[in-house]
Amino acid sequence: MPGLNLFTGDNEVTLDFDFKHIFKRIVLNNGRIINSMMIARYLVWLPAYDEAAVTKLLHPDDPQDVPRAVELILAIIECSKLQHTIIADSFSVDIETRADLQSITLLSALLESIVLPFTDISLSLSEQVTLLSRYCHLAFAFFHAHRRSFMSYQLYYDTQTMAKNAMFCIAKQQNLDSHAPFFLGDVGDDPLEILFGRTRMIGGHNSASSYAQALDRLGAAKDIDGVFRRHPELDPGHRRLKLTRQEGVDHINREIWQGDIISGQCDLPLAWRNGTSVSLQTTTSRTPAKFLLFLLLLQSPLPLSV
Repeated sequence: MPGLNLFTGDNEVTLDFDFKHIFKRIVLNNGRIINSMMIARYLVWLPAYDEAAVTKLLHPDDPQDVPRAVELILAIIECSKLQHTIIADSFSVDIETRADLQSITLLSALLESIVLPFTDISLSLSEQVTLLSRYCHLAFAFFHAHRRSFMSYQLYYDTQTMAKNAMFCIAKQQNLDSHAPFFLGDVGDDPLEILFGRTRMIGGHNSASSYAQALDRLGAAKDIDGVFRRHPELDPGHRRLKLTRQEGVDHINREIWQGDIISGQCDLPLAWRNGTSVSLQTTTSRTPAKFLLFLLLLQSPLPLSV
């Protein structure tokens, strides 16, 4: 798997960052300046959005609103696909619009690669790995070319680390039991966040606690978890941890996932190489000269992340 950082901690421990938090933080700039004003100009072309809806999408009241972030990303992806005719028209007289849409299309390819593995329930595990591989390579190419004007160092590190951890977790599952499914949504820190939230809730207004109080509250929080596991219909879910605005328990879970996620059915090296190939097609078909360096760097053994 060329480009994948294979360094780990003791006992093959890998760091991870929750994908929902990453979705909220993605603000990109590649080549042309892609900002909220530019996005707003083209999102209103979508039938489902008027100016007020786009403004609310780009400037939410709650910056921690994960469903809003996912909706915005999916809207950008849809916008780039609907404007394919303009993008493909090399004789278009509206050069500025075509250049903007080409830039948004590259952004769309990047966003699609990191969001669909967690939201498209029809994907197999191999297809999820291919998309994450494409994200890693595209992000590396854009970050190498534009550095902080593309995305912050912290966000680049976090996204690459998240993808790396997913690869290692799949490999570990294959080693433990290749006949068992691997649900990508299980990665991240949702269980830890939920446990921490319930522990603080039990403390009421007294959020501080002694060691003995913390043990008691953790025990009570685990009891609550047990009740919700036995009776999931009682759990209202957590608004900021959902991927959509549907009420009730988050509808994206391993029970309703339709794709083949049996870990042993996924050829990790092949899926990773497929992602490399797709990323090359994406970059060279849009800006061949600009990403010539990217083609050369992919031949080196350097990892995409640190």
